[in-house]
Amino acid sequence: MRLQLRSLLQFVAVTCLLLVAHPAYAGAPGRREPARVTVYPVSRVREGGWYLQRITIQGEFQASIGASLEEALPDSLLNDHERHVMAWDLAGLLRWDVDFARGLDVGDRYSIVFERFLGDNGEVRYGRLLAAELLVSGRPVAIYAFDAPDGRIVYFDGEGRSLERSYLSAPVDFQKISSGFSRSRYHPVLHRWRTHQGIDYAADPGTPVRTIADGVVLRAGWSGGYGRMVEIRHANGIVTRYGHLSAFAAGLRPSMTVPQGAVIGAVGSSGLATGPHLHFELRVNGVATDPRFLPREGGTPIAENDRVAFMIQRQKLRGLMDEPPVTALSANTQ
Repeated sequence: MRLQLRSLLQFVAVTCLLLVAHPAYAGAPGRREPARVTVYPVSRVREGGWYLQRITIQGEFQASIGASLEEALPDSLLNDHERHVMAWDLAGLLRWDVDFARGLDVGDRYSIVFERFLGDNGEVRYGRLLAAELLVSGRPVAIYAFDAPDGRIVYFDGEGRSLERSYLSAPVDFQKISSGFSRSRYHPVLHRWRTHQGIDYAADPGTPVRTIADGVVLRAGWSGGYGRMVEIRHANGIVTRYGHLSAFAAGLRPSMTVPQGAVIGAVGSSGLATGPHLHFELRVNGVATDPRFLPREGGTPIAENDRVAFMIQRQKLRGLMDEPPVTALSANTQ
């Protein structure tokens, strides 16, 4: 009996220790709270045969945008395909400011307002992103939709500046960093320590590679350990390199002008590479520089005659994110 009691007490003690140590439990540092959802009444006005409904989701990021949306939005609100469309929409709008390929940190948070379409037959589709306020690596990022007088939907940050910047935050979408910029890294092929003058993005073979800014192609061909490599000259003495490609974009050649975001090749493992990834380098006036320190200047400000209307719309969207949230259990609230 005494032995059984001792075993029971030891089990309880170990269990309590695990509960306290695990961040998922109340009272523990870094506890993740479940995402919160607010579903607003369905609009009584039909648009092209569909009803509109606004939804707000708030929570802490998981490992990716997709995983975060999957946690926050059950299939009753948006199915898997529509969640993926929304994830790509958000990542695309933020591609100048946030490099999701570098991963999300513990404590990164989001508050998002979006619209979905509801059909008479019960069909549900993702509509458009209306606003997003994020905290990424301790840095606040915000975007707001604006219905321009000419009928276009355009997006600005909280100060009314265009989201577009001179440089994209990354040349590959939705991938992880396999190796960062370093003055001393053990090379997996050469088996010796040497500088690593760029960032390696692990990605599936064939993943499109895009130039991060307008520029002129200096070279596109085989370059030793880089394998198939593209080098592009940009403004202000900046040059970028994209190595280990599996192929080049059709028609790409030296002296050719390429716009920001243009596909210049595909991820591969050519040259000194142990697996498929993109090796991305940034050189400023000939000096290798950590790509994390790319310029992040503000975008073009909104036209003055639209500023007041934008600020009013921004405040309305902020109000939706400030309202007390409720958990949505059903998608069909008509």
